[in-house]
Amino acid sequence: MIDDRDGDEPFDDDIVALALAASAARLDPSPDVRRRLMARLEPAPPAGFAIYRANDEGWMPHPVPGIRMKVLALNRRGGYAVLLLDVAPGTRFPAHHHDAAEECYVLSGSLHTCDRRLGPGDFVHADSGTDHAELWTEEGCRVLIVGPVDEHLS
Repeated sequence: MIDDRDGDEPFDDDIVALALAASAARLDPSPDVRRRLMARLEPAPPAGFAIYRANDEGWMPHPVPGIRMKVLALNRRGGYAVLLLDVAPGTRFPAHHHDAAEECYVLSGSLHTCDRRLGPGDFVHADSGTDHAELWTEEGCRVLIVGPVDEHLS
């Protein structure tokens, strides 16, 4: 190290490092870079487990405009899928027939079905062979669906 000061005092390396760190501009990584860096820091889930975060990639368009979905689990042998649906405000889901049983759990927002307004924590079950009238949401909602693979992923 070159010391062109008068006197015999050496530089204090810790103070110099702190001064340099304090003078450096703080740069936040982009959301994509941050996500990739954080993914490297998190341990992988144990074998046989899958973890999906709500804002991760993997959203797919749904056949009904205003809905996007994420397949959380697919059990072809059991014949069911677990789906996360993100439904935009004002979306209407047309009347339909249930060939197999289906469960729907409202996570956020609200959903109108069976002449009721369902909110967070509410649940509806449809038996196999039932006809479902139109569903809609005014404010948007996020729902968890457990239903037959053929009806949701054809």
